[in-house]
Amino acid sequence: MQGFLTSTLGPIFYGLGVSEADFASYLSLAMGYVYALLIALAALLVVLIGAQFAQKGNRTFIRLTSVAAFALAVCIIANLVCFGPLRSNLSMIMNAHPAELTAQTLQNSRETIRKVGEEGFVLLKNKDYTLPLSLEENARLNVFGWASTNPIYGGTGSGSSDTAGNTGILEGLQAAGFSTNTDLTAMYTNYMASRPSPGEGAAASIGQQDWSLPEPSVDSYTDELMDAAKAFSDQAVIVLSRSGGEGADLPKDMRAVIDGTYASANAEGVLAEARNNYSYFNATYQNNGDTPDFDAGESYLELSNKEEDLIQLVCGNFDDVIVILNANNPMELGWVDEYEQIGAVIWAPGPGATGFAALGEILSGAVNPSGRTAEIFLKDLFAATSPYINNFGNFHYSNVADVASTVYAADPAANGTVSFVNYVEGIYVGYKYWETAYTENFLNYDRDVQYPFGYGLSYTEFTQEMGPLSVSDGVISFDVTVINDGSAAGKDVIEVYFNPPYTNGGIEKASANLVQFAKTGLIPPGGSETVSIRFSVEDMASYDSEGVKVPGGGYILEAGDYGISIRENSHTVIAEQTYHVDSDVLYNQTARASDSIPAVNVFEDNARGDFVQLSRANSFANFSAATAAPANFEISAE
Repeated sequence: MQGFLTSTLGPIFYGLGVSEADFASYLSLAMGYVYALLIALAALLVVLIGAQFAQKGNRTFIRLTSVAAFALAVCIIANLVCFGPLRSNLSMIMNAHPAELTAQTLQNSRETIRKVGEEGFVLLKNKDYTLPLSLEENARLNVFGWASTNPIYGGTGSGSSDTAGNTGILEGLQAAGFSTNTDLTAMYTNYMASRPSPGEGAAASIGQQDWSLPEPSVDSYTDELMDAAKAFSDQAVIVLSRSGGEGADLPKDMRAVIDGTYASANAEGVLAEARNNYSYFNATYQNNGDTPDFDAGESYLELSNKEEDLIQLVCGNFDDVIVILNANNPMELGWVDEYEQIGAVIWAPGPGATGFAALGEILSGAVNPSGRTAEIFLKDLFAATSPYINNFGNFHYSNVADVASTVYAADPAANGTVSFVNYVEGIYVGYKYWETAYTENFLNYDRDVQYPFGYGLSYTEFTQEMGPLSVSDGVISFDVTVINDGSAAGKDVIEVYFNPPYTNGGIEKASANLVQFAKTGLIPPGGSETVSIRFSVEDMASYDSEGVKVPGGGYILEAGDYGISIRENSHTVIAEQTYHVDSDVLYNQTARASDSIPAVNVFEDNARGDFVQLSRANSFANFSAATAAPANFEISAE
């Protein structure tokens, strides 16, 4: 039936702009309702036929009643479809007309996005209070980097949108009162006015990723241009951008991307279409035969050769340098500490339509930054102790060609293959791994980690004081008093973590787990604010997937001492207290209050896959086996 409807109705919807994949998805969601409609139709036919045998005076009544009942059934089923499986899709369609929104609604939206930038941009480095800049003394800025004219505003796929009318980096700086070097801007726009568009290069979509980095070569900065820049201002800003989003892992080897050899480890030619896109990359961004932008084995999150040249050039000509990192993923930033001239670094990932308006406000001090990192920044993404890097890349099943062609909407560039990722880290994702590995003395934290999770600086200094714990009705609460010890008004972030009791070889647990956080209001110099923290005791339960103590899997709050701390970030403890649990509490029969039903293993046999997962047991003794690159490219028949 589904195939019949696809062949008969599909062309109609395709003509209306609906893709084949979307139509198949919509039809699959609505098939139950289609069958209900067919049953109603069959019932109508039966009644109409049966009406022939009714008394003459009743035939018309039966027919009219049955037709009315069928019409009512159609209306009910149509409403169930619209407000059920297709609700999200129809909502997007019905609301995809910004011209119909009021001017006030649009203005409120843009204002909200700007505030997100003010609250979310992260000050990573601020040596000797390089920032904020005085508009009276440093109103002029030399803004270097091609991305200053074409920044990344969002993600890829569903995270991408029309950027026309967005506030750019230069516009944000100018709106805050800064003047920018128009000669530099003209050089960048003459080099390339905009990012690649479909047909020219890799489009920022699910099927075609844009990993291009169009940075002019260093010889574009003539002596005349640099002399004029130094005469314009003593202050330099460098902008670096990186895209990122759904649809593909970021390349681990950009040289191979440029050369057109970046392919799957087990499926030759799966990125043929992407390679074709990079013929444009080679011809334009490589300046017709210059040294490639990346050395062999360098990832997308490292500096390109042209970016390295640019940084050396700027730091060689200016003593005061600020770096704006407009990257959706944490880059390797060890180089920022190698240049004495780099005084400040701001992380400003894709900010949407108006978020960059906050950038100028932060540089001028009109806004005191209070954002925190949502991920750890590593000095070397390929560090020997990194648990995930070997499982990034292009891995494809070798025995699912028939499945790919019938079930999956496979990427045409993948030649009918289906990609996979082994999530070997288990629960030890991001900061939970690095903090737990530090606890287990498995790695040198200071050597590997540059900026922890939850890290961020301010233009002022704060002190946090943790009040005593109290427990009532399964809720832990305490107060945190935040005191502004500096000379500027600012906001601080309270981060609350718990460290559960852990038994070697027992239930897998991380030693640092963010359980609650809050941000203060604007606190004046010398002022303070007390914030009440609350969270449920059951939030500290761990999931026993292996059935160590919970048969069939489930949450358990194990007996023992739980360290509850407030921290500057995931690594730096400010104060800690202990909460004790007398005996194990299992949640496999009775659900936690936060769960509708008890959480237990359901797809235990097939969901995990056949790879080794990382374990904390014996200080990550299985690290090498668990974090190795995939060796098996066949998925089981089950």
